[in-house]
Amino acid sequence: MDIVVMKFGGTSVRDQATKYQAFKHIRREVDANYKVLVVVSAMGRGGEPYATDTLKELLTYHVSKQEHDRLLACGEIISSIVMSDFLQQQGLNVTSLAPAEVGIKTDNNYSNANIMTVETNKIMSMFNQHDVLVVPGFVGTTVEGYITTLGRGGSDTSAVALGGALNAVYVDIYSDVEGVMTADPKLVKNARVLEKISYDNLIALAARGAKVIHLKAIELAKKKHVTLRLRSTSSDHIGTYVVDEEVSTLGLAYKTGYTRYELMELHHPVTCELLKKHGAYWYAKARDEEAVEQYLKEEKLDYTKNENYVRVSWMNQQQTPIELTFYVSESNLKETLNFLHYNLI
Repeated sequence: MDIVVMKFGGTSVRDQATKYQAFKHIRREVDANYKVLVVVSAMGRGGEPYATDTLKELLTYHVSKQEHDRLLACGEIISSIVMSDFLQQQGLNVTSLAPAEVGIKTDNNYSNANIMTVETNKIMSMFNQHDVLVVPGFVGTTVEGYITTLGRGGSDTSAVALGGALNAVYVDIYSDVEGVMTADPKLVKNARVLEKISYDNLIALAARGAKVIHLKAIELAKKKHVTLRLRSTSSDHIGTYVVDEEVSTLGLAYKTGYTRYELMELHHPVTCELLKKHGAYWYAKARDEEAVEQYLKEEKLDYTKNENYVRVSWMNQQQTPIELTFYVSESNLKETLNFLHYNLI
């Protein structure tokens, strides 16, 4: 039995049109005589009714961690049942599975659970009756049977873990871009799809902000030797192959949410690990502002600050990897990325 795992993110299952695009990819694999395990995220993005971030906003965080995860899992569970229903309408032999049936067993670290084992007996037995199984990503269960969630990018991690346990021929991660790009195509008009990239190069790009697949999922794919393809739901483009070999890669990645500090009359070394010097200024993540400013107060350092900065990384990953880092204001991000892409990539 040859199995393909196909993961579809929230934008790929948000409405009838995007679900139909996903269906065409699934049908192609079924027609090629593969059994298909479809892993889905919650439908849509924040603000849409069943998106994970929307469900989060229903809570004031007075509930237990177990209750918190049980609520967040609803988005993926709903999505899996709705997707199964849609695929049945298109004539596929398909059913959905509940979190306990999926077989992802985790520890009790609610909201960011770690996968301990993946039990595949139920999935394999269900494939004897169905061509396609739809399962909720992002969720697992403890040995006691409690629902857990895997943290940001958890559906990617679910797909990779299941692909590794099932010895899948491919694990395809579908999103709204055609694969790993030389830069964010929403900001850089001439961004190109990379035909292939190594696990290590993709890990480096993801760690610096590239968003095609979550970092934890790539690290797991490398460890389990999972054959990954990163593809677009809206295109038949083959996408990017992730390979276990050296591949020269040029790319731009960026992370938002930095604050710039200018320190006045500095007479001794700065020992705050949250502050990173770049040029004449110091930068820290916006979420660390309170701790940084407490340090500056204790050290009696005068400063001025400017918010809404972005860290841009230019990666030249060849035999001797090179990285250049730039900090720019969010208002100049698009202009900076296009300039760097045109001149360096």
